[in-house]
Amino acid sequence: MNRIPKIARLLLIKLLLFSTLLANAQQRTIRGTVTSADKRTALANVTVLLKGGNTRTTTDANGNFSIQVPGNKAVLLFYLVDYTTKEIPVLEKSILDVALELKNENLGEVVVVGYGTVKKSDVTGAVVSLKSKDLTPGANINVEQTLQGRASGVQVYQKSGEPGSAMSVKIRGASSITAGNDPLYVIDGMPVNNLSPVTGSGAGFVATPNPRNPLNSLNPADIESIEILKDASATAIYGSRGSNGVVMITTKKGKSGKLSVNYSTYFGVQKASNSLEMLTGQQYKDVLNAIIDDGGGVASERVTNDPVNVDWQRELYRSANVQSHDLSVSGGKDNTRFYASLGYFNQEGVLQNSSVKRYTARFNLENSVAQKYAFGVNFNTSYIRDNFNSVGIGVNENASALYAAINYDPSYPVYNTDGTYNRSPFMTTIDHPLILANGQYANSDGFRTFGSIYGEYFFVPGLSLKVRGSGDVNITQRNTWLDPTTILGSPTGGIASINTGNVNYYMGEATLNYKKDFGKDHVINAVAGATSEHFGSNSFGGNGRGYALPDLTYNAIGTGNSALNQIGSGRASTKIISFLGRVNYIFKDRYLLTASFRADGSSRFGSNNRFGYFPSAAFAWKMHEESFLKGASFIDELKFRISYGVIGNQSIANYLYITTFSGGGDAIFGGNRYTSLAPSRVANPDLKWEAAKQADIGVDFALFDSRLTGSVEYYERRTSDLLLDLPQPLSTGFGVKTQNIGRMKNTGIDLHIAGDILRSKRGLGWNVGMVLSTVKNKVLSLGPLSQILTGGAGFIANASIIKPGVSLGSYYGYEVLGVWQTHDDFSNAPEGVKPGDLKFRDLDNNKQINADDRVILGKSLPDFTYGVTNTFTFRNLSLSVFLEGAKGGSVLNNAAIDSYFPISFRRNKLAKPYLNRWTPENPTNEYPSFVNPTSQGQQTVNSKTVEDASYLRLQSVRLSYDFNLHNKVVKGLQAYVTGQNLFTITKYSGIDPAVNSIGDDILKIDYSSYPMTRSFLLGVNVQF
Repeated sequence: MNRIPKIARLLLIKLLLFSTLLANAQQRTIRGTVTSADKRTALANVTVLLKGGNTRTTTDANGNFSIQVPGNKAVLLFYLVDYTTKEIPVLEKSILDVALELKNENLGEVVVVGYGTVKKSDVTGAVVSLKSKDLTPGANINVEQTLQGRASGVQVYQKSGEPGSAMSVKIRGASSITAGNDPLYVIDGMPVNNLSPVTGSGAGFVATPNPRNPLNSLNPADIESIEILKDASATAIYGSRGSNGVVMITTKKGKSGKLSVNYSTYFGVQKASNSLEMLTGQQYKDVLNAIIDDGGGVASERVTNDPVNVDWQRELYRSANVQSHDLSVSGGKDNTRFYASLGYFNQEGVLQNSSVKRYTARFNLENSVAQKYAFGVNFNTSYIRDNFNSVGIGVNENASALYAAINYDPSYPVYNTDGTYNRSPFMTTIDHPLILANGQYANSDGFRTFGSIYGEYFFVPGLSLKVRGSGDVNITQRNTWLDPTTILGSPTGGIASINTGNVNYYMGEATLNYKKDFGKDHVINAVAGATSEHFGSNSFGGNGRGYALPDLTYNAIGTGNSALNQIGSGRASTKIISFLGRVNYIFKDRYLLTASFRADGSSRFGSNNRFGYFPSAAFAWKMHEESFLKGASFIDELKFRISYGVIGNQSIANYLYITTFSGGGDAIFGGNRYTSLAPSRVANPDLKWEAAKQADIGVDFALFDSRLTGSVEYYERRTSDLLLDLPQPLSTGFGVKTQNIGRMKNTGIDLHIAGDILRSKRGLGWNVGMVLSTVKNKVLSLGPLSQILTGGAGFIANASIIKPGVSLGSYYGYEVLGVWQTHDDFSNAPEGVKPGDLKFRDLDNNKQINADDRVILGKSLPDFTYGVTNTFTFRNLSLSVFLEGAKGGSVLNNAAIDSYFPISFRRNKLAKPYLNRWTPENPTNEYPSFVNPTSQGQQTVNSKTVEDASYLRLQSVRLSYDFNLHNKVVKGLQAYVTGQNLFTITKYSGIDPAVNSIGDDILKIDYSSYPMTRSFLLGVNVQF
């Protein structure tokens, strides 16, 4: 064997070392960002592959990537489903900015779901995704207003025109009778605790039962997108808090690049869109005296004064201003991005002494390196100043200013000759409307701060641990004052109240996230984790009476009569611990499977049923990817979806499963007074979750180069173990016991269609979007109960019936067949009935109209709701016209009740029925004579007072113009004008068919409701 000479071996070793160093020297790091070519938005999870090699990576949430390549001749492949694959030679570059072309624009959008994001094309559940441009523009103080009429399966209506009042939001109808029916809101991954810090209204103050909206603290201008999770597959990951649907809110984030400054503002004016048509002073005199002449009323109540024509509603209303200012700054460099904003909103109410002011600040910060780590902070703080007027459902001296304005004598002037308020001598039990408006008022100061901080660490590409901590602190103080000029405040020299409260929420969660692409055929995306949530609240309230210096109002509450002072306090806490998991599997980008599971343990339930378990599964099939549809070039997307899951509801009061105590009677022992405690409820350790099983089937489609897109879905949700108060034998010491009994179901269809009628390259365009949602509710069982009578306001009681076979919110009362005429056969009439009286249906033919003659008169839940948006564009000019409406629902009109069955003869009445009342000379079958309204009793809930609440509303018209500016300072400028609530087509005779005065989300009663507003706004958006 020949040996290699020593010098040759040394040369060989040096040659190998040199080759190795040369190879290493040729290895380079390429960094860059991948965005969409159309919108220049960052693309996450793009596969970056070295052509001809095994080296690969994926982009992070901000589209950033980093990869090692050998030399300058390397070629990188960029691949993402629904985008065109792109090849880019590296050459001498070290940074690449890559833009991928979208095959179909609608499919590439990223949709936020529980604990993650997915592409719109990969969604398996019923999810509605709305970007900021899709939300309703205008004077929106809260999130719900932006959703109105925009999402199928979501009914949003404004219950009151009062600034800052809560709105009703129902996703696929009501799922519970006594537990909550509001959806869960999740802001940047943090579930929102919407409990109001202050529930008391103040002693003697007639406050509306409609609560303030806790989401007012979030500025709508900060919202980037909203996703609404509707079916069990999408919501089960939130378990016990997802039974009523989930609204995912994502706020705006910063983007890498130059600093961007945006300022937007608008100013506007608002007026009451409608008022009740009451009798004028002269009509009041003529009609009431004519009724007395016909044998009604009392002769001493004849109107003898020279009448003036006072419109008391107009005396309370005013033109109200509204303005908004929003300033935001965003940007980023390298791996860090930020967004900061300040907001100011000021809305006067159309009713005197009502308004809301809001100051907000938001800061979002992100820092990340692709497939290594991510860190972020989301922070929001706000201060809200509310001013309230007396708007409520009291009666007589406890009535609100609006109630008094509707009922007050219009024949007497507002003021005396000396400038003091003029009280009608016939209005002894109801106060002067302006005295109530100016002498009974309240205000509140609300401070709310919430946010979260998160960190994510990648062990290997595609496998990460994410930890999030969130907190929400909401503090409110509410002050009320009843002046001595009011009937209630007069005997005691005024009544002052202060109620304070705070609600706090803390959450910690940890999730393990895994995503892996196995070639182009298999993709797995999984998450598993645990969360711990704490809910706490504290409250304190006090009130005083008997003030020598009433000018101090609530600012010196202790200066009153100490013997009349009252105080109270409360404290509560709840905890939830949860374990969750979800797996998404995609095969050949064609077949998609999602399975999730969550276990929740809540301290609101007894030890026997503390944990609830919520599984779900969904399957989707991209039919357009199949070979048998490849020839159908007009089909861009055709996806079939089906899902099933179980969700729960834990929105009940605290401590129902244990015996609680409240203040009992006082006892005297040895001449000393001793206070006591007494049990307030019977314990039920078997109390458990309401459970809802929901099935959903749907089809998503995009046709003709996405000129026509949409979805259609059918769902069925069955709720069991309803939480109801079951009557108990009084021998137990309690009248009722909360138990799990009863079942009900909701079924319906959600439809969404959008179409580009005109799509011209010359700038002319016309887009139409429509949503339609049907819902049918049916109570299936109430356990041992045959029915439950409930609902009312003021003197109204038991207005609604809950009964198997009928819908929730069903009105229960008497059917009016017409009016008794002089030629009718009175042999079958109830005793005392005369011509001109209402003719009620006598179901049992016993010649008596009583409770046994009641029937179902309608339901508050509409058969369907809809919204239609038309957007016209011509170059830089855009016109948007939005209509929304509802069909099939009803509302109980209390103004009609007070006119048909007046509490007092001298109170004012609705003009139409009284001016067209029955007389021998006017034998109408529509309106009675009103000579003896109570001849057959007080049948307040009847087919005359329960009215059709169907309507079509021109909700908004917006005309905007984008100026083409090309300078270094102003990058964009848009001016617009908006009109809101321009007109409503309805048969309802009340203030508005959508109002609800009683704070209920199911039953609707119009009881001297705060009027809706018509507004006109002028605004400007500027980008620097």
